[in-house]
Amino acid sequence: MQIEDTHGLPVAVVSVQEALGTDWETWRGRVAVVRVGNPPAADRPALRAAGFLPKPSWLTWIADTRATEEEFLRGLHRKERQSVQAARRHAAASDLRVEVLPLTEPLLEEFLGLYERQMARMRQALPVAVQQRDQLREACADLYAVCARQAGTLVGACLSQRLPEADLVRLRFSAVDERSRSHSLARVLYMAAIGHARELGFGQVSLGNDPNLYGHVVEAGLFAFKTRLGFRPVPSQTVHPHRGDDSADLVLGGPLLADPALLLSYPETADGDGPAAPLRMELFTATDAPDASRYTGSYGGEVRVHVLRPAADRDDSAPLTSTASA
Repeated sequence: MQIEDTHGLPVAVVSVQEALGTDWETWRGRVAVVRVGNPPAADRPALRAAGFLPKPSWLTWIADTRATEEEFLRGLHRKERQSVQAARRHAAASDLRVEVLPLTEPLLEEFLGLYERQMARMRQALPVAVQQRDQLREACADLYAVCARQAGTLVGACLSQRLPEADLVRLRFSAVDERSRSHSLARVLYMAAIGHARELGFGQVSLGNDPNLYGHVVEAGLFAFKTRLGFRPVPSQTVHPHRGDDSADLVLGGPLLADPALLLSYPETADGDGPAAPLRMELFTATDAPDASRYTGSYGGEVRVHVLRPAADRDDSAPLTSTASA
């Protein structure tokens, strides 16, 4: 067994034998998640019985660009179309200038300043773009930036990378200032980035890769936001074969994990089928009757709610989590 500090979250990384042979209730409060890496298909039924959920470790968000923007918008929920239209009206009324530009080193540095200020406002931030500054600088020729300026000041930007070998544009990083965030400027930027990808002839866009545990580095609300924008989550290894794998997680919860937290797991019928199988949302909360729809967005898959109890409130004969359909 190894206890890893995963960006501040204590995660116990264990073998299948340790997962099945340990009383994890006694670890509540010491670790938030217990994880088995790359669990063999033959062991997944036993892991499920012990409360572990086989899942892709990372998710990639994919959407088809469609033939026209009108067709793309028709695929969104009516409320999301209205949100996009409202964001565009506000941007126009605020005299924001939105344009697509090649990424240069000065523009990259300007973006990273905006990005760092956005990270500073977040509860648990992982400044990946700052960490990848050198990689982004080297890839400038393949990147473009959708920029929003007000009186010459950069108030929002989205960096996108062309990947012609995959017929894909990857929307890698975005940032907006605090005022623009409340008026959904990100929607304006994403629609412009998708539109430019369509104009370039790309068939798909990706809204990045997320660790498959929302409620820590990435908030649960981000899941709903991405689905409402028309993106669907898939195991990362189906898009980037060398950038993803599987794990099996037992979520114990605790103060370092947001309430709610969620992940996407493989359903029981997927054992042995690997990443091609459909995914199911697992939502973890201490609330008896949570409104799961706030976090599912436009996700159309199966949803299960797990109600986590503090150790002091738990009947030792009860299962680790109680579950209900949502």
